[in-house]
Amino acid sequence: MKGGLLALCIVSFLVLIVACVPAQEAPTAAAAPKTESSSVAKTQTATTEQKPSGEIAADVKDLLSKHKTKITSVYYKYRGPETDINFYEFYVKGEKIKYKPSLEIKSLDMPGSYDAIFIDKLAKTAQSYCTAAYCAYKGKKADLVYDDAYIDTVFDWLAVTSAKKVGEEVIESRTTWKIETNKGTLWVDTFYGVPLKAESKGNVYRFEQLAVNSVTDADVTP
Repeated sequence: MKGGLLALCIVSFLVLIVACVPAQEAPTAAAAPKTESSSVAKTQTATTEQKPSGEIAADVKDLLSKHKTKITSVYYKYRGPETDINFYEFYVKGEKIKYKPSLEIKSLDMPGSYDAIFIDKLAKTAQSYCTAAYCAYKGKKADLVYDDAYIDTVFDWLAVTSAKKVGEEVIESRTTWKIETNKGTLWVDTFYGVPLKAESKGNVYRFEQLAVNSVTDADVTP
């Protein structure tokens, strides 16, 4: 009797000890490392895939450089914001330029009268001269401010950093490519690779009666 009671007491004591032992918490899963949101990742991917600005398509680049092998000099009549409704005659050879403003409202009978502007791009000089046979006073008239006297030539318009073809048009019986550039829209002659027309910031520029390789050194030298 006593032995059974003792055994019962021992079992009860062991049950009590087990019940008092605190239960261990189940291990929690390690937190996943933070990653960029999908929207940010997509943005970065899109940015990586974007083409860099300032591109010129290969066929357009070939057209814009065509003048380098086809033209040594050029004559044309120019009309732009500087000329109002008139045309200026341009003679361009190498780094030298001569242009003749319209003489419709200009007489050449005064000491300061001139009919031609001579530009030297290397020396950065601009000078006015009276060269016509009917000048009352021939020769040099004044040294001009280079930046004020300079007018972009057909070659200057070709110095672009981005360009893409957007169409084709015929101007003065010449086929041109219409090209959007960082300078504006150009209509470039497909044979010689020079613009016959340009539009930029609301202004229109025209280069008409183009004649290539006919300008002499004497034409552009005072």
